[in-house]
Amino acid sequence: MFLKELTIENKFGKIRTIEFKKGLNLIVDETTEKDRKSTGNNVGKTTVLRLVDFCLGSDGKNIYQDSEFKDQENVVIKDFLTNTEVIITLRIDNDFDFPSERIIVKKNFLKHSKKLQELNGENIKDNKEFDLLLKKLIFKTDVEKPTFKQIISKNIRDEKNKLTNIVKVLNPFTKMEEYEALFLFWLGINTNTHNQKELLGKEKTREENYQKRLKKEGELSLIDQQIELVNSKIKEFQDLKAKFNFNEKFEQQINELNEVKLSLSKLSTEFSRLNMKKELIVESKEDLEKEKTNIDVSQIKLLYNKASKLIPSLQVSFEETVQFHNALIDEKVKFIEKEYPSILEKLKDITKQIDTLRKSERELSEFISASEYNDSYDSILKELNSLFELKGSLEQRKKYWITSTGNLKRITDELDPINTEINSKDNIIQKRITLFNKYFTKISNKLYGEEYLLSTQKNDKGYDLIVTNIEGNPSTGKKKGQIAAFDFSYIEFAEEIEINFVNFIMHDQLENMHDNQLSTILIELANTINCQFILPIVSDKIPQDLQIDQYIILKLSENDKLFKI
Repeated sequence: MFLKELTIENKFGKIRTIEFKKGLNLIVDETTEKDRKSTGNNVGKTTVLRLVDFCLGSDGKNIYQDSEFKDQENVVIKDFLTNTEVIITLRIDNDFDFPSERIIVKKNFLKHSKKLQELNGENIKDNKEFDLLLKKLIFKTDVEKPTFKQIISKNIRDEKNKLTNIVKVLNPFTKMEEYEALFLFWLGINTNTHNQKELLGKEKTREENYQKRLKKEGELSLIDQQIELVNSKIKEFQDLKAKFNFNEKFEQQINELNEVKLSLSKLSTEFSRLNMKKELIVESKEDLEKEKTNIDVSQIKLLYNKASKLIPSLQVSFEETVQFHNALIDEKVKFIEKEYPSILEKLKDITKQIDTLRKSERELSEFISASEYNDSYDSILKELNSLFELKGSLEQRKKYWITSTGNLKRITDELDPINTEINSKDNIIQKRITLFNKYFTKISNKLYGEEYLLSTQKNDKGYDLIVTNIEGNPSTGKKKGQIAAFDFSYIEFAEEIEINFVNFIMHDQLENMHDNQLSTILIELANTINCQFILPIVSDKIPQDLQIDQYIILKLSENDKLFKI
């Protein structure tokens, strides 16, 4: 799939149309270094990448929230996008020269009833549905995981994590199960079971946390021994009680009192269990909110500003990172609070039942106290009542252990065939990686005279992908070269095994690379591989020996910014 055209328009008319080429596409910022220092270098060259990303599913906030715009939103850009009702239209073709399939995406920056998110003429306001349909149209699959946005995350490298990580291109809080689904999809391996695997993994974590709480009151084996001991004591006191003879009604009242106490014990234990779950939810919520509110913004911001000076290529503002982190925490809080209302309702119901049983307990106790029997019998009854209460509590705790252990077994039983199916594909996974490395080593060798390798690493969560770097941590420029080598290699790999993929690669901030490597990427690789390499670059960073006019798709400057405002 190739990008063909990006159009920016608003209610006043067309603002700009960008036509993409096959091979190298340069978005050139012609602002002089002197002017960049005084104006902040915000002509919009990186924004082109983000507009494409916006059309393909991002929320578009990074178009007006970016490190280029310092520590706050660019209100001028944000207001322009909404007040003038800007519409972005992206055209994608399945073949650059002879297309048989075409996708047209139209989006605006408005919300609710005014939201436009059109795919081939159909306005799809639900983001998840939009993601699924894009995935079906481009990758010809309806698997739930990975999402379309995750699949193309390596193709639009405009944010910090995508510019510094070769394969770990999702947000920092992504779980290994999600990465496994993404990595296997990239390798052309079926991932239709990964959504279920991720859900089961979350359920397993919750059950394991619950068992940690249960362990604080004793392991199951200890509870079994305690029940045995209590049963033997109950038998001992029942034998003593049987030696006394009282009327039938008195015996009936005694038995009723024992039943009431047993029910009270069970309800009390259930109340404690639910209360424990409630406390777990409250504690988890408080811990998550502490993560959000206890960040020392001023201190970390100072560190971030220092890092920005040392590493000019940092792409995400500190505020944006914090905002993303906090939004993710809010989603986690919503998830863990789902069960909270039903727990409160159950606690309320159990409290009513306990109040009713306490009333019966008082009435029965008063009747028995008024009856004539000696102190020895009274002592036996009290001991039996205490033992029955203890037995009820222990049996309820044992029930929780058995239920929880059963849940974990069920989860494991459901996970095992999923993992077995994935592990059974190890042979083809290794063959695919060997094929990928054929291109990866060749291209990395062409760039640096070094051969990088991709390999797998398995753990209890699944498959991980590792890029081996012989020399240790590379410099920023060399790291960017590694990333470019990986992305170019993937295009050739995907073509050879004939899987669906997108042919465009979009990279920001390649200026730190040495001229030799930059020339190799710009001329040799971008124009010999069946791809589009779309690069925003400032004019004075382009190697002087390169003739680049034929590759320029857009020139921007202080006098001709992207949105012309």
